[in-house]
Amino acid sequence: MDQLKSFHILTVGNVPQLVRDLWNRIAERGGYWISHIAHPSYDDRSWPATLRTHEVYFFRDDIRTPIPPADREFLASLEQDDVPTIHNMIMSDRVVSKLPYDEALGYADLLAKRLFVLYEAIKPTVVIGSFDALHGSMALAVARRVGIPWYAPHFTALPSGQAALASNLTPASPVLFDPHREEELRADADRLLSAFENRRIAAAAYIPPSLFSVSFIFGQIPAQLAAFFRVLRRRRLKRFLKYTDYRNSYLVTGLVGEALRLRKNLWFLNRRQLLRQPPQQRFAFFGLHMQPESSIDVFAHFFSNQERVIELIARSLPPTHSLLIKLHKSDTPNYSTALLARYSRFPGVQLVSAHADTFAFIKQADLVFSIQGTIGLEAALLGKPVIIFGDSPIKLFPSVSTIGKTIDLPALVRQKLAEPPPSRSAIVSAFAAYLAPFYPAAHNDWTIKPTDAQIQDFVKLFELLRIRDAAVASDAGT
Repeated sequence: MDQLKSFHILTVGNVPQLVRDLWNRIAERGGYWISHIAHPSYDDRSWPATLRTHEVYFFRDDIRTPIPPADREFLASLEQDDVPTIHNMIMSDRVVSKLPYDEALGYADLLAKRLFVLYEAIKPTVVIGSFDALHGSMALAVARRVGIPWYAPHFTALPSGQAALASNLTPASPVLFDPHREEELRADADRLLSAFENRRIAAAAYIPPSLFSVSFIFGQIPAQLAAFFRVLRRRRLKRFLKYTDYRNSYLVTGLVGEALRLRKNLWFLNRRQLLRQPPQQRFAFFGLHMQPESSIDVFAHFFSNQERVIELIARSLPPTHSLLIKLHKSDTPNYSTALLARYSRFPGVQLVSAHADTFAFIKQADLVFSIQGTIGLEAALLGKPVIIFGDSPIKLFPSVSTIGKTIDLPALVRQKLAEPPPSRSAIVSAFAAYLAPFYPAAHNDWTIKPTDAQIQDFVKLFELLRIRDAAVASDAGT
């Protein structure tokens, strides 16, 4: 059999746009055999007819399929050391986590059993999943049970436009295809570090438009009307779609109420006195994550309660240091007055504007805390002491420490505040190791269609995976 055709890729959880703009083009350009288990909000009737030229399967062939009660023993049997618990899978899903517990378990059971059936029928060489939603976690759990390699694309924010393949639900599990690449990248790492230090490059960030902008309000009307009519058309299916699309749980009142809530939050936030410049006194720095978001809800699920994390940090700092909390620029409409008041009630806490210069605050900070965010990487590149809460690839850097027992955090804080900065050479070496699993690809903003050159880069990445898979299979056979 042709080597390419014997390498069967199965993607799980993709929407039509990604199948059309990314995966079908990779299949055509690379000659790969790629099948798809569609996102669970689609069934055989709702999937576009123009995309039926490739093998497409569904979690529910008919979205109206009733979901039976869960087999809890079966679900418990899927839990392994390198697989999240079922409860963590549910809580990391922005939609399913809002459902009654029994319904969430029933949906998890349906996904798992369907994946067993489809994996057996399709017999893929590898599964390409994602970090998001219950179906993404479950795709990993079932793949582990049946012995199929599972990977998820992971994209770095600095530099942007590069991708790696993670082998677990954490970016700290990237596949290193070439053990010598770290040394080869040292010069690139040095150049990129200099560019970052001199602010010629910065971490990519999405900044939402102003909710009060006239152009934004009127520019959104066509998309909002389309969404309204899509919800209206599928309104009768809402009890079946409630597992994947929160918009189907409400119609006009919900849409209007959500828009008003966001604008109200932003109105009051813009009138708050927040820090925009680093203060003269000594401080530690922590950047809030946007939520829900896989970087915190999946990669660091035991620290996804950011209010609790702020409390842990505040309780662990000495009185010589304030704790500066920077709001996330992509999440500003979600910061209510009540939420910010709860953040501010802990000792020494001050709030930093979402639009303040993060780089300036990191440079002035004595210590940086990060759950799983880009701020941790930026601080590590500048040689700042960093404490991270999640399982992150930035733990490769010499100034980074991971939290152990929460009761030991004060001692770790004192240790980090006292330790000398690492040498620039050590930072460059760590940066090269961090970059080694990444290859040119694209930024993970799928509203922008990848170019032909980027598709070719993806083909090269999957060719590395094919060669690695063949070598692993050969070793296993011998």
